[in-house]
Formats: sequence, structure tokens, C-alpha cells
Amino acid sequence: MHLVESAYENIKLNMDSLSATEKKAATFLVENIERIHSLNVVKIAKESQTSEATVVRMSKKLGYKGFYQLKVMLIHSIDKAQQFPTDSPLSNLNDFFQATAQNMLHIGNVVDEEVFWKCVDLIANANTVHVIASGNTIPSVLEFCFRLGRIGVATTNSISDELELANIDLARYGDIVIGVSHSGGSKNVVKAFELARKKGVSTLAVTDITTSPLKKHADFALASTIESSSTSVFGAESHIYTSIILDALVFFVANKKRTPQGVKMFLAEAQVR
Repeated sequence: MHLVESAYENIKLNMDSLSATEKKAATFLVENIERIHSLNVVKIAKESQTSEATVVRMSKKLGYKGFYQLKVMLIHSIDKAQQFPTDSPLSNLNDFFQATAQNMLHIGNVVDEEVFWKCVDLIANANTVHVIASGNTIPSVLEFCFRLGRIGVATTNSISDELELANIDLARYGDIVIGVSHSGGSKNVVKAFELARKKGVSTLAVTDITTSPLKKHADFALASTIESSSTSVFGAESHIYTSIILDALVFFVANKKRTPQGVKMFLAEAQVR
């Protein structure tokens, strides 16, 4: 195998060294390079009619540690002028913020309000809220848990999957498990939901992907539907839109607890704790 610096050229150069199924996944990547920011293992496997294992195996056979590294290197392979052309509507700072703001307004129009208010009630009345995430959504989840704690909602969260799964294993009726994942393909979140279901605990998925595979494992799901955007750089924006959903949950849970009935409930919970 002959490796070159450009991941895009590397795939094309070494296509013949891949198996038939690996070649299908690689060909899909080459033909959909303009979508690389929004692609993940789950999507590629589904759309190329292969499997997640095949995508990972293909990535490793091409000389990368896994698909994430291959994705980063593919993004590097894209010419910067192609990502941000001089005539792009995002060529100035104000346009960047305008585009992000429009995406957030879009979320407000597409989020299922009935599900949202049900989740606000569940969180406000939960014994404990267990929150699990992975990758670059972890910082958002840490802040989410901190802010819930400030308004009197008991939470558990850990950057260690094993520790948080142990917390969920101790969950009891009246708790809720929230899983946050940009793609909805995080295996640790799926595992947490499966465990919660065995414990009879309600689950909420917060994701960006409209057809998130995590939804089928959750009792409730809130999706931003912002799978990719013109402000995307190496996936760095993926946490913003899930974060605004988490922010809205905190805001309305806090408002619920500030009502006269909510204040009484908060004081009663504080005495018990």
C-alpha cells in the first residue's frame, strides 16, 4: 500500500487493496466528499449498504486509527478555498453569526413541543437525572448538570462511561436518563438507554440528526435537525445546537421550580437531601 498525505487521494490510490464491501464504503466517501462534515460511521454504513464494522475496518486498512481520524484528514484534504470561497455569504463575521442564529430559530420551529414540555416535567420532578454523552458533547453535558444542580435538580454525570453506567445501574423509578449525541450513534449512550429500560427508567435522547438511530432506544427524543451547516469547521459547531436544547430545558425547568408550588417542592427536596 502506498500512502500519501492527502486522505482523499489516499483512498483513491489504494482502492484496489480493499475488499469488495470496504470498497463500497470508500467509494461512497469519495463520491460524497462534500458531505464529509456531516457523515459518521452510522450514516456511511447505511447509505453505502455496508456495516459500521466495514467502515471502521476500511479506515484502519487505509492507515488510520479509525474513521474519526480518517474524517479529520479528509476535511484537511479539502481545499480551503472550496470550503470558504471569497464570494461565500459567510465571508464576514456578521454573516457567520446570522447563519448560526437562523439555525437556532429553525430549531425552535421544529422541536416537538409536546415532547419538550413532557421532558421539562420529568426533569423537574425526577429523583435524579442521569446524563451521559461522548466526544465533544461532554463539556455541554457537564455544564448542563452543573446548572441543573444550581436549581435543585440532583444529577449524575461522568466523563468515564463505566462510572456513569454504574450510576445508571443504581437508578430507581422516578429517575430519568438523558443521552446527548450529535449523531445518535454513540454506543455508550445506546448501552445506557438499554440499561435504563431494564431498570424501568424513562429516557430522553438529545441529538442533531433527524433520523438518529438513538431515537429507537429512547422514550422521548428532541432533535435540532441541524445535521450540518455552512458554519461547520471540523464538526466544531455540532455541540452548539444540542446545547441550545439543553439550555431551553434548564430554563423552563427553573421556571417551573420558581412557581409557588415549585418553590415548596424545592424546599421539601432540600430538606430530604
